[in-house]
Amino acid sequence: MAHDSARASGSPGDHFQAYGGIIIVVTLALIVGGTFGNLTRGLVTGFLPATNPLVGALSSAAQFVGFGVVGFGYLSARNDWDLVRFDWPTRGDLVWIVGGIVALFGVYFGATILMNVLNVQGGNSVINQQGQRNPAYFLYLTVVTIVLVGPMEELIFRGIVFGELRRLWGPVPGIVLSSLVFASIHLWSFSGDGMYVSLGLVFVLGGVLAVLYEKSGNLLVAAVVHGLFNAVQFVVSYLQATGMV
Repeated sequence: MAHDSARASGSPGDHFQAYGGIIIVVTLALIVGGTFGNLTRGLVTGFLPATNPLVGALSSAAQFVGFGVVGFGYLSARNDWDLVRFDWPTRGDLVWIVGGIVALFGVYFGATILMNVLNVQGGNSVINQQGQRNPAYFLYLTVVTIVLVGPMEELIFRGIVFGELRRLWGPVPGIVLSSLVFASIHLWSFSGDGMYVSLGLVFVLGGVLAVLYEKSGNLLVAAVVHGLFNAVQFVVSYLQATGMV
């Protein structure tokens, strides 16, 4: 999976195959992931109260196992492992990881400052609402996001979706279009009047991850950065919810 590949031409068949593949893989990821999550929640609530934060965390973990099943299944069915550029980490990748984390938080804090200046509010995060009721949920999610959420979302949205669009249109259109797809699946993650502001921020952050993947040439870099970025946010949310900061 270490080498990039390109189609010889952007024929109608290439476009049909790529767009059809994207629709199928994203739809199946949501369906299979949701099914895995619901089945796990039903199983775990036989042993733990439904309000226990571990129930939600295990359900989330199962959801992203479902993402992985769909992603790897798609690549296997297509026998197209070169679509995803993946290598074991090198010293150069560590530099990209550090730079990527700095870039993501720079964009995040920059957007937050701009929103405050413009007096614009973001949407209400569904995860944040759940964690406020039981802060331990945030701590469980720090592990889930590093081990599963970051890697599996990157596999689907940067590895496959961006990979297919990049082959057809090149890096820049691929970054923009794949980030739109990435933002769209977070539609149910926010509520309230500012939800589209938050989705816009997700779009920008997805674009940063796509650029990082394009420049580093290694999906592992984007997966680690994504997971760590989420994990830091969950730790901060835990500290705030418990009144420690």
